Amino acid sequence: MKKFILIVVIINALLLFLGGVLLGLGILLGGKTSFSFNLNDKEFIEPVYVDNSFDLDDFSSMNIDIKRAKLYIEESDKCGIEYHLLEDLVPEINVENEKLSVVQKDNNFIPVNILTIQEEQYIKIYATKDQIVDIQSSSGGVEIKNVNIDGKITSQSGSLSIEGSEGDSLDIKVSSGRTTIDNVKYNSLKSDQSSGKFIIKDAEVATLNVRSLSGGIDMENVTAESIEGNSTSGGVDFTNVNAKKANLDVTSGSFNMDGCEIDDLIAESTSGGVKAEDSKIKNADLDATSGGVNLNLTGDVNDYDFDLNVSSGSVRVNDEKKDGDYILNNGKDNKIKVETSSGSINININ
Repeated sequence: MKKFILIVVIINALLLFLGGVLLGLGILLGGKTSFSFNLNDKEFIEPVYVDNSFDLDDFSSMNIDIKRAKLYIEESDKCGIEYHLLEDLVPEINVENEKLSVVQKDNNFIPVNILTIQEEQYIKIYATKDQIVDIQSSSGGVEIKNVNIDGKITSQSGSLSIEGSEGDSLDIKVSSGRTTIDNVKYNSLKSDQSSGKFIIKDAEVATLNVRSLSGGIDMENVTAESIEGNSTSGGVDFTNVNAKKANLDVTSGSFNMDGCEIDDLIAESTSGGVKAEDSKIKNADLDATSGGVNLNLTGDVNDYDFDLNVSSGSVRVNDEKKDGDYILNNGKDNKIKVETSSGSINININ
């Protein structure tokens, strides 16, 4: 048996070596390592890339439909566009009534690269500071920097990055790819993630609504009036988050807080538990089906009423063991309610 395996390994190694030799000879004889496959005609052709850049009339809104390219939007003192694309992916571009339209036609060519890195195809839009956008990107992702945007962004495949933006309302939908929001200010920001983590930091948002099916949610240095978060698969992490109201639903993954200040917190964790460090919470209603609840809060324990219930596990308040069904109701303004099915409850307030 060992001899048979050795023979198979030797044959595979020889075939790999022969393939490498043939590939090298092909390249030396003028063979191409980069080409495109035409899905319509079922043939390989040599790709032709087009580079172009030019100024545009001033615009204050955008209608962008990109099929296959990375989209960049950057601040500039004058409007313009630049692209590096396969010839058949060059979009139709026009400005009418201060509205920019960039529409890429469907393409039936698939780039193929052997021993080379595929060239990035991109479209760069240079815009003045304030823009109303309607962006659809099928493949390639979107990156926006230092441009104030309102409107909608949809990315089917590719990450989304927004940095240095502010506006009234922004609606984001990303099917596959990470979303990173940095240094923004909005009245309303909504994001719907199918696959990929949502990250927001250094942000001021009156109403923040985030849904992540797979990937989790990270918030850091965020100030909000109201936060709604839903993560089906992946944890939720808050660092230095300040909010009047927060409502979190985590199906699979932990909910962790560090250095946060939240007036009214509602959180449900199906599997993963809830943990807070160096945080201030006035009122909390926490439900952990599988996983403990550990709260280390700043304040005075005498300012709180408690309603704590655990099915399997212990209950401790400031290191003092309590009954599994512990209720303290002295009419205090602040109240912590916790229910766990499996996992202990540990609360320290000092």
